[in-house]
Amino acid sequence: MATNKLRLLQAPILNGWKLFLLVTMLVSLVVIVQMFGTDYATAAGVSALIQLSVRFAVPLLYITFVASSLYILIPNDFSRWLLRNRKHFGLCFASAMAWQGFFILWLVGIHTDYYVGQVYVLSDAIEGVFGYTVLLLMTITSFKFGRKHLTGKQWRYLHKFGIYYVWAYAWSTYWFAVYYYNSPNSVDFLYYWTGLLAWGLRAAAWSKQQVENQLKQNEKLKTI
Repeated sequence: MATNKLRLLQAPILNGWKLFLLVTMLVSLVVIVQMFGTDYATAAGVSALIQLSVRFAVPLLYITFVASSLYILIPNDFSRWLLRNRKHFGLCFASAMAWQGFFILWLVGIHTDYYVGQVYVLSDAIEGVFGYTVLLLMTITSFKFGRKHLTGKQWRYLHKFGIYYVWAYAWSTYWFAVYYYNSPNSVDFLYYWTGLLAWGLRAAAWSKQQVENQLKQNEKLKTI
């Protein structure tokens, strides 16, 4: 059974750019099919498509956010596979968010009165634009042509800050839905708790590394 699982995780279709294409095509297919079944000529229809694209994007974000931490805590074939494909899961998230960005621009440009009257909040707009800017920079610098313009330290800072910011922005949306909105749904609760779990795993992985580093330092001191 373990051997079969390992072979499955090593399948080309589930790794690298083929994994990216598989996930992106599936997400895009569902969104396009939903477009044909939605009255996107109305503001409510476009809002529903925005929500749909986000619901696809958030799990991909959480996977990217927690991949390295899960490997630190539980180093097995599955967590190694997640870590190996973390970049491509991140790009899958970016592609899903591109759909959201497209529908937001559609809402703003076609249903401007609805956006201004029902949706627009300055602080939310600023946070959203900043989040998209960070995500765009992370996406560009995931490729050699973008990364070459940054030092190793700058790249690590951008991606570490970026993944925390994007996670916090997404997770806070469900935090507000659960604790401040009148009628949170099951997806709000699911994404709130899984997002919190993802942060907890990162905190646990950091703690484990600190303990291991301290033990190594103590061993070195003993040899002096």
